[in-house]
Amino acid sequence: MWTIRKGQSGGGPQRRQDWKRLLIVLTTIALTWILVSYQSVLKMKVVNLLGDTEGFVQSDMFKKTYAETQDEVERRMASLGLQRRSLDKPAPSKCGINTCPDGYFAFHLKSGVANILGPRICFEGNMLMSGVANNIGRGINIALLKGDTGEVLTMARFDMYDGKVEPVVDFLNAIKVNTIVLIASFDEPAHTLTSQIRKLISDLGSTEILTLASRDSWVFAGARGVIGKSPFEQVIKSDKSNNKYKGWPETANVGGCFPQNPYKKKLNNDDLNIKL
Repeated sequence: MWTIRKGQSGGGPQRRQDWKRLLIVLTTIALTWILVSYQSVLKMKVVNLLGDTEGFVQSDMFKKTYAETQDEVERRMASLGLQRRSLDKPAPSKCGINTCPDGYFAFHLKSGVANILGPRICFEGNMLMSGVANNIGRGINIALLKGDTGEVLTMARFDMYDGKVEPVVDFLNAIKVNTIVLIASFDEPAHTLTSQIRKLISDLGSTEILTLASRDSWVFAGARGVIGKSPFEQVIKSDKSNNKYKGWPETANVGGCFPQNPYKKKLNNDDLNIKL
């Protein structure tokens, strides 16, 4: 097929070009053979696994509706002991809570980490207060929401180390009935706490506020007008011998499903429903 012209040596340019062409042809033939062989083997494996599907695909599939085709697939998979993996996406969580029944709001509260990382207040999938939002501060951070709709009324932060107590008292006294109250501490929540402030927060359903001490980690969810005490509360006491961080305990956190329209309702542990 390839010849060496008279006067050219066996190692000349033309001979090298001929060898390159031969190599390309042989490579193409080899790759084509491998591809055909692979398709044949693959088809045999499919037939062995599911039976002869060629007739089904070419003749029946286009005569059937989508639902009928899916049923056929399900039957063949069932005969092999296989289950189809669902591609449906799970319902998105709100504040880390997977599901809350109708008439409940999903929420999650987390206190700050020592005096370094700020607290987080999440409600119905919205991060209301956090370090990223740049609306938190040392002391106690509070978010107020309408008990019927969950609409945010206001958010505030109060320095409980050397801040004035009068603004705290005025803020708490102004809370109306059926208002949801979410609180998360950061760094120092109790240095300037007065008995009046403790009583006002206790009236919202808090138990731990009465003994809250310096550098405790504390989170609380309550409402104006609830009956009894709220189960949505956690405090981690500061203990120099056991503190997780130097000078501060580990973070407190609580989350779950808070009932809508909490006025004159008794909160219970069934509502807590923590799924974090």
